[in-house]
Amino acid sequence: MLTAPLFLIGMVAVGIPIAIHLLQLRRYKKVYFSNVDMLEELQNESRKQNNLRRRLILACRILAIVFLVLAFCRPVVPNKVSRLHTGNTMVSVYVDNSYSMECGGMDGSLIESAKQKAREIAAGYNPSVQFQLLTNEASGVQFRWMSREEFLSAVDDIHPSARTVPMSSISMRQYEFLRQAAAANRHAYIVSDFQKTTADLAGMPTDSTIYTTFIPLSGSQVANIYIDSIGFDSPVYYAGATAHAFVRVRNDGDKAVEKLPLRLFAGDKQRALASVDIAAHGSTTATLTFAIDGSEQQGYVEIVDYPITFDDKMYFGLSVNRHVAMLTVGETSENLHLKKLFQGDTLVDYHYVNEKNIDYSHMSDYRFLVIDELHSITTGLQQTLADFSAAGGSLLIIPPAGADESSYNRMLSSFKAPSLGHWENKKMRVERIYEDAGLYRGVFSGRNDEGMEMPTIEGHYALEMQASTVAQPVMQMLDGTPYLTATQTSDGGWVYLVASPLRKEYTDFVQQALFVPTIYNMALFSMPIQMPYYSLSSTEPIRLVGRYEAGEVPHLQSADGMVDVIPHLQTIGGRQCWMPRGEVTDAGSYLLGNIQGNRIPEGEWIALNYSRSESNLDFYSSSEVRKLVREAGLGNCDVMAAAKKSVSEYIRERGLGTPLWRWCLLLCLLSLLAEIILIKIKAK
Repeated sequence: MLTAPLFLIGMVAVGIPIAIHLLQLRRYKKVYFSNVDMLEELQNESRKQNNLRRRLILACRILAIVFLVLAFCRPVVPNKVSRLHTGNTMVSVYVDNSYSMECGGMDGSLIESAKQKAREIAAGYNPSVQFQLLTNEASGVQFRWMSREEFLSAVDDIHPSARTVPMSSISMRQYEFLRQAAAANRHAYIVSDFQKTTADLAGMPTDSTIYTTFIPLSGSQVANIYIDSIGFDSPVYYAGATAHAFVRVRNDGDKAVEKLPLRLFAGDKQRALASVDIAAHGSTTATLTFAIDGSEQQGYVEIVDYPITFDDKMYFGLSVNRHVAMLTVGETSENLHLKKLFQGDTLVDYHYVNEKNIDYSHMSDYRFLVIDELHSITTGLQQTLADFSAAGGSLLIIPPAGADESSYNRMLSSFKAPSLGHWENKKMRVERIYEDAGLYRGVFSGRNDEGMEMPTIEGHYALEMQASTVAQPVMQMLDGTPYLTATQTSDGGWVYLVASPLRKEYTDFVQQALFVPTIYNMALFSMPIQMPYYSLSSTEPIRLVGRYEAGEVPHLQSADGMVDVIPHLQTIGGRQCWMPRGEVTDAGSYLLGNIQGNRIPEGEWIALNYSRSESNLDFYSSSEVRKLVREAGLGNCDVMAAAKKSVSEYIRERGLGTPLWRWCLLLCLLSLLAEIILIKIKAK
């Protein structure tokens, strides 16, 4: 196929060497000798050689002209698979600007190499082609078509981003945008380091109308040490408590690390220090202990490691409770054991009310509600308890002997909790305590069931675990039935059910030391639990501890006050949530609350960290990407080895076919060389 066939007119130049050849024909003279026997044989041989040489020289000259003309005609071998269709072309380009792209590359860093590839993509198309540029932010401003000049300007403005997005998600956005384009040719490009934690090619979409090109970039491998995660021994704390932070540190290098300093800061003060040894390609967990003084709700843990530094610090936020509002609803008399446990406690604000005096309008003021031996659960109370649970509150249900089982079971089934079976007037001992249950987090130092005094029950209900029950057993009796269960609701609250009244005539549990942490932690954990930290890359709702009224406009400020944004809040399942929309881009601790002047005097701390998926610097090679593409069954796509040629040249070859003009030029030079050699032989 000739892309410039008009140059075939130059073939008339073939007549020049033919004319020269005809003009150079010579006539031979006969020379008479006395003895010509030997000379005649030599003469005949020389004439044949000269004729052959002249014809070869003529052929070389003709071929040189033919190949030169063909070179100007630019012949190509058509590529039928990816040939451009007649009509306009739309091109979407994704440039990976995650932190892993800061690794070394040919242009200083992979992100600079990616930007250069994006420029080459633009150079490979006609100036009339429109482009779209996508990065990890995928903001609304990126979903528009641009001219080549606008595209190149946007490429220059690309900077590393903390956001980490799966490659399949980016590809889906590209496809959705390209499908809306009225174009005959739709091309998508993905320029990335193809980090194994994000390059989920198995989830990539396919579309026969969109041609996708993967451009893997390879950089130098870097040994990276980073803080992988932080966990705490309790979801909530109170002033004066001791917190244990479990910090996991990973080493992706080929060499072991010894005595790596690990420091914990809380309230802008260093509160704990440790050193860790980490094997090559291994991890270790260090425990850092510090005291909660009532004001420390935010902090961070850090190490020192180069050259990758974005994951050397991890921020955290703690839920520090000032008081828990608790209400006990009874029918006959107040439970003295509950009163003795909570009354006068500085952390739990204890209240008691008779069933007949319930103020349903103020039930939402409490976080922990105890239903203590009510004979039956009325329809109005059941609805109130359902609303209370939907708002994230926790319930402790203590049925009396001779309770209206049907009314209780209607309520319990709505919570997917166990139902009340028949009442058993027989003595039974608790056989097992589930020490791994959330109620006992941090209570037991080890497993010591054999040496622990177990509660004895004189009379109890047989709690029946239905098929729809999602309860977790906390205490189990000798016959295998549960004595105390915990059921977590979809809104984050808990429903605790005990099989007998909490009075000493029914059980000695109320007189044992285990009674205090069990019931006290029910109240303590009824507060909304805050995650210690969140990822900046996540767009999932962040559930808040506090609640803001319709007229309030809370602000989100960084610890240094340099960042001040108004977050978008939304109520989901009775809990207010912050819906992240990319308004925060830097890791750190952020205070959410009502602003006074320029500062937020009081609120809740939210810790945001860079995604650790960028810390594992393990990438797919071009050959591995090709293999994954085949295994995923992705059609109408190609993988380019970026190091072999420029992207613009690759695009031209793909659109028009494999060019042959270089071969034509080479054959032209070889023909001229052959002509020179033949002439030299003749001269000798």
